[in-house]
Amino acid sequence: MKRFGMVVMLIGCVALIGSFALAGNFTLSGKQIAGSGHAKNAKTESDRLVLTQSATITAVEDDAQVYCIWAAVTPQNRTARSVLCGGKGRGSIIGQSLAPGTYTVLPGLNGKSSAHISITLK
Repeated sequence: MKRFGMVVMLIGCVALIGSFALAGNFTLSGKQIAGSGHAKNAKTESDRLVLTQSATITAVEDDAQVYCIWAAVTPQNRTARSVLCGGKGRGSIIGQSLAPGTYTVLPGLNGKSSAHISITLK
């Protein structure tokens, strides 16, 4: 019984240390699916990431040719605006920082039926 308690305590400590290591990473992701029919309304989905302090982009995983990070519409910010764009012909955004605020990200379709993006910040 004493040995079992020590094992559980050790596992708990390892889990706690792991959560501190991951606490500083944030992920912002989005996707777009082409519409069909007369209106051809595309379907877009994006997380809303709220940063309370500046964060630096450390990785980008995507299958989109172009993507943009947008300042999200909030009660304090009534206008969505493109903050940072990357992809083919636009260069890498890795190493660039986002100021505190609320953000979304959307990939461009560029002739594809769907596209997704995942951006990691620290």
